[in-house]
Amino acid sequence: MPAFDLPPLGALRAFEAAARLASFKRAAAELLVTPTAISHQVRQLEARLGVRLLDRSPRRVALTAEGQILYEAAASGFAEIDRAVARLRHPRANPVLTLSATPAFLSQWLVPRLPDLQARLPELELRLQASNQIVELRPGGVDLAIRYGKGPFAGVDATPLRQDVFAPVCSPNLKLTRVEDLERARLIHIDGWVTPRPAPDWRRWCEQAGVTGLDIEGGLRFTDSQHAVQAAVAGQGVAIVSLVIAADALASGLLAAPFAETLPGETYAFACPPALSDRPHVAALRDWFVQALAAL
Repeated sequence: MPAFDLPPLGALRAFEAAARLASFKRAAAELLVTPTAISHQVRQLEARLGVRLLDRSPRRVALTAEGQILYEAAASGFAEIDRAVARLRHPRANPVLTLSATPAFLSQWLVPRLPDLQARLPELELRLQASNQIVELRPGGVDLAIRYGKGPFAGVDATPLRQDVFAPVCSPNLKLTRVEDLERARLIHIDGWVTPRPAPDWRRWCEQAGVTGLDIEGGLRFTDSQHAVQAAVAGQGVAIVSLVIAADALASGLLAAPFAETLPGETYAFACPPALSDRPHVAALRDWFVQALAAL
């Protein structure tokens, strides 16, 4: 029996090209076949799956809801194959590693430190993937990840890097020095916390700090901590954020943490497949993360 129950590769290529280019004619030109052949392949694919993938009109084609699901998977799969073929055709002397982490960790913490990382490990080519999802780690795909949670993380070797802490932060221009000053400040909220749990929100912080009578419902609301940090830097209010994510803004004076009371977060960990754990370049990168996060 075959390992995968997949439609013919030719039909998938025809569908992916037609969906991406929104045209049978342009897909045919790209794949060096006729528009009729593209249309035939897509119809065969739809018949095999029992769903309509593309809506046709005289001027263009458009994805259906079912087609969008297949298109995302096909585009991702073809891109991964293309990268693998490129590696085989043009092998690199230097090690190449793909690392996944949350968008907030990458943009707010890692990217500003890339010059130091490149100076310490000049032979390493690091490719960064931003994702809030837990990505499967495997050699040749996404090799490594900065995981965030309680652990243990199944199927990987994980090295704890730093325990996270959350605290209210704001622009120094707001001149907040006492808890009572929060009554004249706008609160910034981050909705939809998945990790950590319970959420590091204003209700928990007020309970822990013994603050009563503060209106914790009003204010600005974001679904992403990066936007909350940016709003706080711009002086638009006070946000409870990770002190790891806000470390550079705090060190530069763009943000201040005026209150001593904090909330616990989860642990950042360097995760890799066991097969990669002992490789010298992986060990060197792990050591760099350990030292860089310990220096905060």
